[in-house]
Amino acid sequence: MSDHFAIPLRQHSHWFAALSASQQQQLLAQARLVQLEADQRLFSRGDEFDGIYVLLSGALLIAGVHQSGREALLTIVEAGDWIGEIALFDRKARTHDATASVPCQVLQLNSAALQQLVLQDPLWWQRFGQLLTEKVRLVFQALEDISLLPASVRLARRLLMLCRLHQQDERYLIPVQQEQLGQLLSLSRQTINQLLQQLVATGVIRTSYAQIEVLDLKLLKQAAELPNH
Repeated sequence: MSDHFAIPLRQHSHWFAALSASQQQQLLAQARLVQLEADQRLFSRGDEFDGIYVLLSGALLIAGVHQSGREALLTIVEAGDWIGEIALFDRKARTHDATASVPCQVLQLNSAALQQLVLQDPLWWQRFGQLLTEKVRLVFQALEDISLLPASVRLARRLLMLCRLHQQDERYLIPVQQEQLGQLLSLSRQTINQLLQQLVATGVIRTSYAQIEVLDLKLLKQAAELPNH
């Protein structure tokens, strides 16, 4: 795999950037590029383990489906995020669906590639374990935010995260539905609607069907209780 992909990975993946140059080359040598169209499924809940992935560009929706057929959006994968490492360790079926919300570029390390890496250097197990523990930390942080932060602050912080995914020519156009935001933040659609209208009234955002445009990033950071520098 070309070193061309090493540049965005170093920029967006702290885990990859922390690897030595030789380790990065080992990883990329075993990877293959996967192109996804919007709404194309990368893998589905119940699928057998077929490797781990890192998102180069675009956005992936990670969701679960209840027996009733109702879908719950759990998170949106950003550029530089790795997924699939849970099944790497327990070799059980995929726990959720991963679907492209926009056209995506993904690098895959399949089972054979992973096996080759750990045979070359067993310490790769420790490095892959760090991917898993990073995700556990994020889960605990999300649980803490739900317990301690006001809903308005959590919404503003989520919108800031989505801004990084959807910046277009100095504009921030976020293709997300209110119901999806509610699922991400464990809030009702009515609550999300009320909070969005507050941001509209103060000139922070503008809403349209299935889309939010951020008009004032500085004000959004203030709503998220984050420094503006």
